[in-house]
Amino acid sequence: MKQHMQTLIHLLSENDDNALLQHYLSSEESENVVQLAHLFQQGMSYISEFNFYQQLATKLIESKNLPAALIAQIKTNDTLSFFTPALQLDDNFKEVDLQQRNALHYLLAGNKLTVKQPPFNYLRSMMLFGSNGALRDALCQRDSQNLTPIELYLLSNQDLTTLPPHELTALLALIEIESKQQTVDETNYLPTIQAVGKLCANQVKPVSSELQRLILIAIYYTKPIKDIVNEIT
Repeated sequence: MKQHMQTLIHLLSENDDNALLQHYLSSEESENVVQLAHLFQQGMSYISEFNFYQQLATKLIESKNLPAALIAQIKTNDTLSFFTPALQLDDNFKEVDLQQRNALHYLLAGNKLTVKQPPFNYLRSMMLFGSNGALRDALCQRDSQNLTPIELYLLSNQDLTTLPPHELTALLALIEIESKQQTVDETNYLPTIQAVGKLCANQVKPVSSELQRLILIAIYYTKPIKDIVNEIT
């Protein structure tokens, strides 16, 4: 175990918040990411201590800029839940990494190691009941490939199973929110259906007008579903 982690664990056992803060501030950004990952793992392992570790992580992130390398780690429901208070600080939902991706890009793209549907309803709820300016703007940001988070979901998320009704309703609401902020980039349509066609082939799923992902692509790009099926097949 590296020294910066040994020090962090020791200070946690001592409940020395000031020393913890100073240690975090004096550590390199790459070390900060490892430190925050440890707090996340502790929070998930000891549910009774979840709030403690979440508040501590939020305080540490607030003391310094959101580490760019942390953005790519927010790709599961659990990581989003843990780091939501920190992402709501200082417009951190809009912060991007070297690929110009924000946390929503990674969350909606999905985790290839553990395929799971994104928490669309959770995001929609935050927009309804929280301060949603930064979150709305993050939904419209384009990465280095010119893709918004929703486009990245449509193109690359490997979970092709049907979304539950409440999640589908939430996703449609998010699509509507984005459509009110900016126009759709038509140049992303062809790469999207080509990518989904490959996903279907890899998962031995039939390409049909009943596949929900294709229906969502039709809604997003305002294309006839039959044309999409024909173009893929």
